[in-house]
Amino acid sequence: MWLWLLACAEGGDEAPCEALGSPSVEIAPAEIDFGAFEEGAPLYVGHPPQGGALYSPFHARVEGLADLDLGTRILLTGTDPANDTVIAETEYEQRLVCANVGESAGQWLGADLHLRFGDWTVEALAGRPMTLTLAVEGLDGTAVSAVLEGVLAGMEEG
Repeated sequence: MWLWLLACAEGGDEAPCEALGSPSVEIAPAEIDFGAFEEGAPLYVGHPPQGGALYSPFHARVEGLADLDLGTRILLTGTDPANDTVIAETEYEQRLVCANVGESAGQWLGADLHLRFGDWTVEALAGRPMTLTLAVEGLDGTAVSAVLEGVLAGMEEG
């Protein structure tokens, strides 16, 4: 019996977010569950609580890549779908967290992914269609990407 328990315990050392399955990424606006965003829905933009450039917050869920807790390159790009003009682009490095419970168990989570809009105003962006592309690249160079199509709208601030 003790040998069986020891064998089971040893199998628990594997990290739950190792590169299992095909690499993929999901993205959603911060306030929307994964898979619930409908094409053409609002993508909210506003001022962050601490001030600064306009932003739009998102979260991501990645599977099939390893070691994202050690670092990833995140690239968020917002373009006008009519002519592919870049409206906003934000690139940074961030560590992702391995979820070990819930519907995201075994996947990497990235919260607080912010697309920054530079010198734009909410009034100039509101009502404008935007294609959002998220690219996540692991330390080994493996990359995944996802796209959302929506319409920019001012977020309620308060």
